[in-house]
Amino acid sequence: MQKQMKTLLSYGYGKGEIVSLPVPEVSDDTVLVRICYCGICGTDQDLFSSDCSFAENGLVTYPVRLGHEWSGVVEKTGRNVTQFKKGDRVVGDNAITCGTCSACKKGDYPNCEHMLNVGTIDPVYDGAFSEYYIIPHYHLHKIPEGISVKAAALAEPLSVAYGGIKKMNITKESTVAVIGTGCIGMAAVVLAKCLGAKTVIMIGRNNRKLEVAKSLGAYTINHKECDCRAEIDKITGGKGAEFVLECSGAANTYQQAIDIAAFRGTVALIGFYAQKEKEVNVDTIVSKALTLFGVMGEFDNMSGALQILREHRPDILPIITDDLPFDDCIKGFDRKNYPDAIKIAVKISEE
Repeated sequence: MQKQMKTLLSYGYGKGEIVSLPVPEVSDDTVLVRICYCGICGTDQDLFSSDCSFAENGLVTYPVRLGHEWSGVVEKTGRNVTQFKKGDRVVGDNAITCGTCSACKKGDYPNCEHMLNVGTIDPVYDGAFSEYYIIPHYHLHKIPEGISVKAAALAEPLSVAYGGIKKMNITKESTVAVIGTGCIGMAAVVLAKCLGAKTVIMIGRNNRKLEVAKSLGAYTINHKECDCRAEIDKITGGKGAEFVLECSGAANTYQQAIDIAAFRGTVALIGFYAQKEKEVNVDTIVSKALTLFGVMGEFDNMSGALQILREHRPDILPIITDDLPFDDCIKGFDRKNYPDAIKIAVKISEE
């Protein structure tokens, strides 16, 4: 009889359950991972509730197995897998390629003709809210020594923040401002500090979350309690921040990012916006000669983020503000239950 595993299925509209499914078998090029931790992402919460454009536009097919922020231990490998072995601690990419198209055969994974999204929208690859997870070996990464398996569950949001950081020439004289006190914003603070930025400023409105940012080494500004731009000017001597990462997607933060940026500054847009930005002063972008760019996942981002963890070994566990056992994880998908959470980590198995 085939071994069974617990798996969380989301049916949308706030409904989900943990069911029993067969443990998947490895093929020649895949690895079976025993999942230890899986983080609940804002996208997971949106898809669970169906209160998002993805569900409204028919871009998600229910039931869906959520979970793209995970860490675990290799359980079994396929016969063509040589760089991983049973017991290795690993994390994985948030997109999966087919491995057989002409691009994949050349190792050009970003141009795969049949790419799948892990645990989110169609075309979808099953997510990691499950006791076991199957994944092609070329989408696996070893967890650096000195980083716990629990902390490594933050590798995926770190890789998203790295997508903005890697295009910024951060030096020991740099001022970096981060808007948004979610997990990706906190990850941006960590990476900027690791890269030696002179000043890292976190901007938000939740004092509990701002205290976490402070513990990570950031100056903090509650923009609900003061004039954010005036505070930035005070900290920077009126110059503004050379680098700004907008990670919230909240109303008016696009304009805020432009306003606090220094002349010839760089602004990375990482957050998805719930509403269209209608009142943006484009002249500010022009007159400041700003560089703006959007950030989406790239396959080298995970390696880059893990390299920074390997070299600097920062304490990133404060970003995980709440823990849940797998059997009780469904309540973590309702934001109302954890209004101050930065990252909820679901413990699925022991390391």
